[in-house]
Amino acid sequence: MEIQVYALAIDRELTDEERDRLVGILPYARYQRLTRARENRQNQAMCAYGLLRHALEEQYGLRTLPAIELSREGKPMFRDRPEIHFNLSHTDGAVLCAVHDHPVGVDIERSREAAVAIMRYYQIQSQDTFWRMWVRREAIAKCHGQGFSVLPHWDTGLEQSVDCVSLPMLNGFYAAAATGEKGTPMKAHVVTLDEMLARLDALPGREE
Repeated sequence: MEIQVYALAIDRELTDEERDRLVGILPYARYQRLTRARENRQNQAMCAYGLLRHALEEQYGLRTLPAIELSREGKPMFRDRPEIHFNLSHTDGAVLCAVHDHPVGVDIERSREAAVAIMRYYQIQSQDTFWRMWVRREAIAKCHGQGFSVLPHWDTGLEQSVDCVSLPMLNGFYAAAATGEKGTPMKAHVVTLDEMLARLDALPGREE
């Protein structure tokens, strides 16, 4: 099965009605955590789950979001649909989502100036090289169910059992996707905010 990767640019302000619609499809635990975040972060997370709903309906015909729990490694998974793997990433202005029948990890970052101290730590002088490295490593770590904490002390062994590809899907952003099923093709979908919201309008909201 192809890895299905979806990207969406948050290229305008959300209306109050659109925010209410997106809040209504969030998993309840995620909704509770979100209330403490800044509005920009809220919009990113809501759009990421909206994009996941879009992908699940398009690829699997699912009209509701399966219950989500954490694996032993702390990676979100569908409790009652373990055959469907997914991963989400968001940054200022964009979100990324992947669904597959094997573990998958994705990362997206807006192109920006990295801190001098971080560049010096990784002994990288080029901003382009730095961000390509960063999204690749984070996608690989997330595929393994690892978190951000592994990045400063990178274990190259994590790269041995996965394939990772760069995803030039949105201008001004770096992105990558990784999977443990080597040689699997990836299909990229760029979705607009209006397209995603239109699909969500036809789907039921969160089950309380």
